Amino acid sequence: MRLYELDRNDLQTGYYDPADDKMNVRQPTDTRKSRLFLKDINRLKRMRAMQKLENLKRQDLLGIMYSTPEEPAGGAGGMGF
Repeated sequence: MRLYELDRNDLQTGYYDPADDKMNVRQPTDTRKSRLFLKDINRLKRMRAMQKLENLKRQDLLGIMYSTPEEPAGGAGGMGF
């Protein structure tokens, strides 16, 4: 299980129960696709929303870090003319 697959409550409390990690448990005899329930779909939707929010925050930070610095209000040249 990856960090972004945890619920927000799990992240805040730091609690993780491996018994709840049933997403990737497959048996060699399983021949059908796994069924997705509404609970799983909603969790995936929340994960995707959290990833989008993290990416937007990262883009804002990178925009600030790598933007061109603003010119001082005194004008060009720096000679005081």
